[in-house]
Amino acid sequence: MKTLRICFFLALLIATAGCTKKNSLNSELQKSSHMDYRTEEASTVNDIASAGSSSSANVSATNVVEPKIIRTASLSIEVNDYQLARAKIDSIITLNKGYIVSESFQETDTQKGNSISIRVPSQNFDNLLKNLAESAKRVDYQNIYAQDVTEEYIDVKTRLNNKLQLEKTYLSLLRKAQNMDDILKIENKLAEIRSEIESEQGRLNYIDHQVNLSLISLYVYQKIDYKFIPKQLPGFWQRIKEGFHWGWRGLLWFAILLVKLWPLWLLSTIAIISYKKIKSWLKNRKKKEKKEKKQQKKNKETDGLQQ
Repeated sequence: MKTLRICFFLALLIATAGCTKKNSLNSELQKSSHMDYRTEEASTVNDIASAGSSSSANVSATNVVEPKIIRTASLSIEVNDYQLARAKIDSIITLNKGYIVSESFQETDTQKGNSISIRVPSQNFDNLLKNLAESAKRVDYQNIYAQDVTEEYIDVKTRLNNKLQLEKTYLSLLRKAQNMDDILKIENKLAEIRSEIESEQGRLNYIDHQVNLSLISLYVYQKIDYKFIPKQLPGFWQRIKEGFHWGWRGLLWFAILLVKLWPLWLLSTIAIISYKKIKSWLKNRKKKEKKEKKQQKKNKETDGLQQ
């Protein structure tokens, strides 16, 4: 009896400890969910808040992140000789560690030109523009644009850091979890968090690429003096000869066309023959009817005389 009481007491202790551990894990999961909600809420507040009233996380990030400026430019230049100028432009681009993204060459009677898109490290942006302008006969226009994306970069980086911290929390919970249902829930949440982390990291990489490599849209062209070159026409006898040639070819084509229309000629012939036969038959019938009428009239007159 005493042994039975001891076993019952031990079983009760084990059950109580298991429930306590499960409740503790559920509590941590709920805290993580609340933390995720608070993180998203804080990100939303930071997005709509002004730069002067940003959160302490953003303030600390601003102290670390350098200004992020995306610089672009558009430039149109006229050159004396396109081939020489193009070789010089290529050497200038290489000297400034840039590269050509795309180009489109056009040539008309009055000018030849090329639209070139160039990527260059931001620190060489001004020097490349200067060198391109110096290589030109004339600069038609030069426009420079700057876009400050520092605030967006800080917001994305803050959200990324929060997601990374949240991932560590869920990984810690995953090590403690023993129930399969809890493990699946944590794994699903981790997959969602990792997807968001990859998205935020991709956005940061894109901003860094745009900031580090500036874009220059260059149009280089050379004007060409328009010269009218009269078209050489054939002589009189040559035209006469060509006229006979094309006339003979036309006659042949007409003959071939007539041959191709043989079904039409056949149907027309059948229709004409049929029409003539029908017309002849109708004509003979009318004559026969007239003769019969005359004969009947004569017969009536003969009968009348006899009476």
